[in-house]
Amino acid sequence: MLTVAVSGSPHSEWLVQQARSLAARLGVPWEALHVETPAADRDSPRGLRAAAALATAARLGATIARVPAASAADGIQAHLRNMPVRHLVLGHTAEGRCRWFRSPGIADRLLADEQRLAVHRFPHARGEDRGRWNRAARPAASIPFHHYLLSAGAVALTLVVAGLLQALVGLRTLDLLFLFPVIAVAARLGLGPALLAVALAVLGYNYFLMRPLNAFNLHAPLNLVMGGVLGAVAVYTSIITARLRGRLVLSDRSAQENASIAALAQKLTRDADWETTARTVCEHVHRLFDVQATMYREVDGAICHVASIPSQIRLGPVNQAALDWAWANGEAAGVGTAVLGAADWQFHPLKTSLGMLAVLGIARDDGRDPVNAVQKLLLHTLIAQAALAHERLRLEDRMRETSRA
Repeated sequence: MLTVAVSGSPHSEWLVQQARSLAARLGVPWEALHVETPAADRDSPRGLRAAAALATAARLGATIARVPAASAADGIQAHLRNMPVRHLVLGHTAEGRCRWFRSPGIADRLLADEQRLAVHRFPHARGEDRGRWNRAARPAASIPFHHYLLSAGAVALTLVVAGLLQALVGLRTLDLLFLFPVIAVAARLGLGPALLAVALAVLGYNYFLMRPLNAFNLHAPLNLVMGGVLGAVAVYTSIITARLRGRLVLSDRSAQENASIAALAQKLTRDADWETTARTVCEHVHRLFDVQATMYREVDGAICHVASIPSQIRLGPVNQAALDWAWANGEAAGVGTAVLGAADWQFHPLKTSLGMLAVLGIARDDGRDPVNAVQKLLLHTLIAQAALAHERLRLEDRMRETSRA
C-alpha cells in the first residue's frame, strides 16, 4: 500500500494528486493519512485545508485515515506499524542556504526506524508556503480579565500567609512559598496570568518581606534569582499543561466519535425492518451533526420515502433531481457537491456489493453545506455502517422470498 501524509499545508491537494499518479504507476492501492496533533485546530485554515485534501483523496479513490497522536512523526510511525505500507509520500519545503542547521525531519526518522519503507518526497518552493509563516491569519486566544484578578489574589493571599509566618514563627527565607501560586496559576489560568503572578510575587516579597521592609530594593541579587526561577517555572508549567490539555481534548474527541459509531452499529443490529433502520440512521445523523435527515429506498421500482427527522419534508424539483441522480449514479449529489449544487439537500447513496440499497439526504435550515469538510470522514463512516445494515435487510428479504418459493 502507498500512504500520502496530509498535513494541511497549501500544497496538500497537489500532493494528493501526485500520490495518486505514483500509486497508479506502481499499481498499488493508496490511502491519505492525516495526523491530528494536540496543537491542531479543525476550524483553523490549516485544518480546513487538510479536510479539503482528504475529501479530494476520497473522490480520487483513496482510503481515508485519521490518527490522533502527540506529533506528526509519532502518528505516522504508529500507523505504519499497524498497516502494510511500503511507500510513503511526503511533501517538504525545498532546502535553503541554512539546511545545515535543520533538525532531522520526519522522513529521516522514518527511514531510520523502518527498513523496508520507501519514502517519496515531493518538494515545493519555500516562498509559496505562506500558510506556514502567516500567523496573523489565526487569531490568538484571549485570556479573560478575571484570570489576572485571580492571579493577583493568589499572590496577595500568599503574601498574607508569608507575613503571618514571619511574624509568628520568625522565618526569613519564605520565597519558596511563592512557587505555589505561580504553579497553580500557570496550570489553571495560562502563561499571561502566571507571568503577572511572578512580577507581583517578586515585588511583594521585595517590599513586604525583605529587609529593609516597606521599601523597594530591586537590584538585590535575590530578586533576580527569584524572578528567574519563578519565571522559568511558570513557562515550563504552562507549556506542559497546555500539551496535556491538548492531548486530553484530542482523546476526548476521538473517544466521542468512536462511541457514536459504536452506538449506531449496536442499535442497527437490533433493528429488524427497513423503517426502523432508516429512522435510527436519521435520528443518529440528526443528533450528531444537527441537520435534517431523510432516507429513501426503492419499492416496486419506485423511489419511496422511508423515514425523516423532522417528519415533514418535501423535496422541490431540484432536490428531486439530485435524489434521482444520486440513486442512478451511486455518487453524492446536491448542495456542497459537484452535481446540482443549487439544491438545498445533499444526498449520499448507501451502496454495497449488492447494489444500491438506499439514499440518505441531509440538509441545514440556512441552505449551507450540511456537513463541513472536517466532519465528512465521520459522516462517511456512519454511511458505511448504515449501508451494511441495509445490506443485511436485503439479504433477509431474499432469504424469506427463497423460503416461500
